[in-house]
Amino acid sequence: MRDDEPIADAEVSELEQAAAWLERLTRDPLADAVPARLTIVRASDPAPRGRYQECELELEVTLPGRPAVRVTHAAVFPRSLWPRAGDAVPARVSVSRPEVFEAQWERLRDQRDPDGITR
Repeated sequence: MRDDEPIADAEVSELEQAAAWLERLTRDPLADAVPARLTIVRASDPAPRGRYQECELELEVTLPGRPAVRVTHAAVFPRSLWPRAGDAVPARVSVSRPEVFEAQWERLRDQRDPDGITR
């Protein structure tokens, strides 16, 4: 298969095939992304004030059929969804560059009670 050909998988919709083709064509760093899981190993503490703040993270990236990889990442979070060690979220992760990902950070909300306590 050439890089400019869409994926030929019967279970992938034509729209998904077109998106994958476009990602490869534009050299999108997520062109080879697969579903994976990010587990927070360490997160910086939030400052006492400020609704949205940058958080420094150490993450364990778990890709199917591969050993877990540790990466560092910085992201902005509201205090109500501040990540904590042990939290895990689904993501799309580049197979060739696991430090490149698209995380579903909003899933942290599912791990919190309304008062912000981890379940």
